[in-house]
Amino acid sequence: MYIVHADADSGSQEVLRRARDRVAPQADLIAVDTLRSALCVLGSTRVACVVLDMALRDACGGDIIRRLRAAQPGLPLLVWSSRRQSSDASDSNVAWLPQDQTAVDAVALALGHTLGRVHLVDAVDGDAVAEGPEVTRFGGADFIAGTTRMRDVLTLIEAAAESDVPVLLEGETGTGKEILARAVHARSARCQAPIVVQNCGALAEHLLESELFGHVRGAFTGAERDRPGLFIEAGSGTVFLDEIGEAPPAVQARLLRILQHREVKPVGSDRPVRVAARIVAATNRPLADEVMAGRFRADLYYRLAVLPIHVPALRERATDVPRLARHFLARCAATERRGEVALADDTVRMLAAYHWPGNVRELEHEVHRLVLTLPPGAMIRPEHLAPRIRQQSAPLPSEPLDEMLARVEMALIRERLGQFPTKTDAARSLGITREGLYAKLRRLGMSTSGAA
Repeated sequence: MYIVHADADSGSQEVLRRARDRVAPQADLIAVDTLRSALCVLGSTRVACVVLDMALRDACGGDIIRRLRAAQPGLPLLVWSSRRQSSDASDSNVAWLPQDQTAVDAVALALGHTLGRVHLVDAVDGDAVAEGPEVTRFGGADFIAGTTRMRDVLTLIEAAAESDVPVLLEGETGTGKEILARAVHARSARCQAPIVVQNCGALAEHLLESELFGHVRGAFTGAERDRPGLFIEAGSGTVFLDEIGEAPPAVQARLLRILQHREVKPVGSDRPVRVAARIVAATNRPLADEVMAGRFRADLYYRLAVLPIHVPALRERATDVPRLARHFLARCAATERRGEVALADDTVRMLAAYHWPGNVRELEHEVHRLVLTLPPGAMIRPEHLAPRIRQQSAPLPSEPLDEMLARVEMALIRERLGQFPTKTDAARSLGITREGLYAKLRRLGMSTSGAA
């Protein structure tokens, strides 16, 4: 997701960045200072919204909005301005931000609502629905693959299962990478041999080396007997290395030797042991970035990424949310013997509007909680959902945006006035002058009396 920031003055960049970090940390900011540059970006990149000032280096006033509208008619615009432009006052895709550019809370609120509407539109229009059944039995597990993105992932999983090359699964935490790794193993010719799993970030370096590669008796304190290690225990099966990006340098070097020479030396031994297991690895952050930052070996990365598979975040396959919710609901109700439970239409819409930072795992746990806390046969309504889901998925208030922003601004000022002994200190915490604070108090109808 990309947000274009069109402003000739970079002073608002930090405010927008902080607001972005609160409501959509995954979004990328593209800064431009001319209308021409903004139009070029719109022509080559899918943009969620444009945050702009009414005075750019090559254009100003309502002409900016009109030309952006001509380029993309439905594009949401957030405009730094003290007053609405009369010609755009009725445009529901234009939101007006406070001119002083210091109210991070107000900007975050407006940005969150705007991106929330974009998310809902994408859920309906932008995420292509694939043909075929919604639930696919694949490698011993049920997969909800109602979108082309997930269908493409399953196609790659099938290709991986038919090959012996290393597989690298990249995707955020909770997207189901381990389930997909097990599907690769279950669909492969190695399915009769075991699949063993190790989280590379869960153990200290020496313990991880011993767990993966084994050790001989006396190799270190407490090594009272030989231990084969997971690569030997797996035989001709699969070793799934979760969070491979967390592997220490010494472990990375040993893994490289396994991939190059198909052999491993147990800790404390000089005799290599031949191994036949296949490696499937997973990471919750792009390994290419880790290589560029010097935290991961480039040679190991290129050997692991023979067949890279990107597992999309749940927000990237939003039309699957209702399908997943109903699937988990039926499964959890049967497991807990709670009887039939249903989702109200408003609840489904609220679930689809939420950004799911914990991805499929978070959705499954939320559904399980609902099944356990509601009586059998209940209808799950919006008020039953966790507060974090209700708050972020809340519909846009009917009050005008400028009134809503004024209310948020008033609440923030009251909070700061209560926290600091003087108005000067409160103003400084808001990033404005004392005179600016007095002007705001007068504009909002608040009292200017009290400590200076």
